[in-house]
Amino acid sequence: MSRRRPSKRALAAPARLLALMTALMLMLGACSPMLPTDGPVGTSAPDADRGFNYAPQAAPPPPDADPDEIVEGFIRAGAGPQDDYAVARQFMTAEAAREWRPDERTVVYTEDDFPTQFSGENTRNVQLSVESIIDSSGIRTRLPERSTESLDFTLEQVGSQWRITDAPDGTMLLAGTVDQVFRPHTLYYFDPQLRYAVPDQRWFLNRPGLSSAIVAALLEGPAPYLEPAVVSAFPDGAELERASVPVDEGIAAVDFAAEGITAAEPAERALMQEQLDLALGSLSSVEEVELTVEQRELEIPVEADLPEEDRLDINASPEVGSTQVGILNGELRRQNDQVLLSVANLADISDLDPQDPAVPNDVANVFAFLDGDAEELYHLRPNREPDLVLEEENLTRPSMDNFGWTWVASESGGEAVVHAVAYDESLEPSRAEVSADWLASRSITSLRISQDGARAAMILDDDGERGLYVAGVIRDAAGAPQGLGQPMRVQTSVELEEVRWRGPDALYVWASSEEEPMTPEWVTLTGANRVDPALLGLLNVSVGEGQDIIFAETVDVPFQNLASDAWVANEDIEIRDLAYPG
Repeated sequence: MSRRRPSKRALAAPARLLALMTALMLMLGACSPMLPTDGPVGTSAPDADRGFNYAPQAAPPPPDADPDEIVEGFIRAGAGPQDDYAVARQFMTAEAAREWRPDERTVVYTEDDFPTQFSGENTRNVQLSVESIIDSSGIRTRLPERSTESLDFTLEQVGSQWRITDAPDGTMLLAGTVDQVFRPHTLYYFDPQLRYAVPDQRWFLNRPGLSSAIVAALLEGPAPYLEPAVVSAFPDGAELERASVPVDEGIAAVDFAAEGITAAEPAERALMQEQLDLALGSLSSVEEVELTVEQRELEIPVEADLPEEDRLDINASPEVGSTQVGILNGELRRQNDQVLLSVANLADISDLDPQDPAVPNDVANVFAFLDGDAEELYHLRPNREPDLVLEEENLTRPSMDNFGWTWVASESGGEAVVHAVAYDESLEPSRAEVSADWLASRSITSLRISQDGARAAMILDDDGERGLYVAGVIRDAAGAPQGLGQPMRVQTSVELEEVRWRGPDALYVWASSEEEPMTPEWVTLTGANRVDPALLGLLNVSVGEGQDIIFAETVDVPFQNLASDAWVANEDIEIRDLAYPG
């Protein structure tokens, strides 16, 4: 059955699907004790299926080339995936060309000069300076600076011409040409409560068959950093009946093998349809997605066909409201653009010297803030005294998620501890320490939960070296935080202290200083970052998912940035310590 491209909202599954997904989450393993420096990156590319033009063009082997020239030419031919890397295979013997698997991975190297050296009879070794690796599922792993990889190539003479008899599977690609050969694209999975679609960024070769690669990667499951935090509508072992996903007159035909698909409940099938619609809907060639099982139509219910209790709206693009929270003269106040608003019936908290206020999205009249020493976390509601809910040293600014929890990090015994305290007073238990073994001997200077609740962004300090990381948030069946999955490191180029979510696949980072100019950076999960102009005496930045206006507070004057690279002073803003919901 086919369906028109959706508006990125869909039906959810009944209790049976929720139970299956909950069981899946409970089976997930513990967090890795090692702090990695890798992770997937990518964003949607609406025209990723159009054109299929490659540059630079790969050059075939010149006549009478020596072994070094053959190896160098083969490496450079990784930029030419046309006809299944036909040019690169010309550098190989016929047998080696048949056995070589170019799609195994792509090593992205940074230096165009890679001298070869002998490592044995008729064997050449190449040392590449590696920036990242793209695996067969499109997951791009960023490596630490100055990473290298050693590759061996064996050659022999075929007639009078040198050819490669043995080469590592995969291709090599100069970093500056990645955007010409690959296209970023976004897959989607779901949080376990089926409230949000969570993006999973990948990189795919820009060649015919892109729709097939997208569906195959979707069925393989989420990237490692997301795996503990999200679920898929498709059961383990679900496979395509045929490897290709043809697109004809705007209809993408996805034909599954029967196992795990035909027994699915109606709402489960609706969720499968939605996940495929989200994955393929950004391709300009796709207007409808048709699901079949062994060439037979799969019945996909529409919303009206499901009982009302089985319906759930899944949000693929959560946004925060435009009204911020801040502090003025020791009081919590709200700010909507240029309008300063009061909050009625709040207790006097001025003696606590409040700082770092927070507010959840779409939840009225509950706030969080820290005392002036950043050692006490309070919840505040109208018509009652502030509730002291946590006492720890070196608390980070609170982050309030959409599942009823306030998040902070502290430092205890030389290592970071992540706390979640329920602001929804109906939740039990009301407090959780969120475990992650890789936090040992490290501290957190900033912690923010994404609007989908499935990801935590952190600035980690490891013995003075700071990095930006994103980890999956592990929750139980009721949505209570349980742990953080293995993190991925996100590429940045500025000093780091604070992080905010800028959008579903973008972050904003900076460091504060009362005396020095500090440079903020807009960070995307594709690595296509933007450094904004430095601000002298930068104290705070307020950034919200889906909100265009960025507010910055300095020692002397507030600034606004209207989704551009220019800061505009606005001395009419009196409130300080502004924060968008989240």
